[in-house]
Amino acid sequence: MGSRITTAISIGSEAQARPLSSVLRIVDSHPSAVLMFADVVGFTTLSSQVSAEELVHSLNDLVTHADNACTSLGVEKVKTIGDCYMAVSVPTSSLPVDLRHSCKQVLRLANRLHQVAPRVRLAGQPLQMRAGMAEGPVVGGVIGVSKFAYDFWGDTVNFASRMESSGVAGATQVTGTIHELLKHEFEFSTRGMIHLKGKGDVEAFIHFPKSRPNLELSIISCS
Repeated sequence: MGSRITTAISIGSEAQARPLSSVLRIVDSHPSAVLMFADVVGFTTLSSQVSAEELVHSLNDLVTHADNACTSLGVEKVKTIGDCYMAVSVPTSSLPVDLRHSCKQVLRLANRLHQVAPRVRLAGQPLQMRAGMAEGPVVGGVIGVSKFAYDFWGDTVNFASRMESSGVAGATQVTGTIHELLKHEFEFSTRGMIHLKGKGDVEAFIHFPKSRPNLELSIISCS
């Protein structure tokens, strides 16, 4: 999958110089993919206290660490959206062992982000991340006629985004499916059933990369 996306990005760059009629359309259907969204906790408040130059400098430090982690873990960076980082791993086969491997590598990526974020400062404050993960079918591809980028769509993408936005500062929130695959290798805390916009009530679990802070102090609203 990594080479497929790399090829797609290369084609996208070359396509910008071609006539519209010759641009290659790229659409891939993946029956299973593991997606992660992570963003900076309190980013809006922090960014209002610094110059644009300092903001970009801090984000570049954070994203560079994330990009390097993706490379070392074999996870694909999809894009950044403001302070949000999106990444994906598509299992190499339909075998459970390959799905478990993808889940592990994406969770390890999230852990790297949680661990490196405090080394980056914004408005004099160490950064803190919040991450969410989901697994399921997606469609990937390149759309439009300019500024080409390989992206992903589908309910799984929305699910992963909701898991992040309703999550816990300093931790990664995962679905019941991912918890079931990783519960013997990683430690999780249960949140029980939470309500997600567009999904209804779903079971959620929290993984902290190191210590496990008081959930009552760390949990963010799920509305």
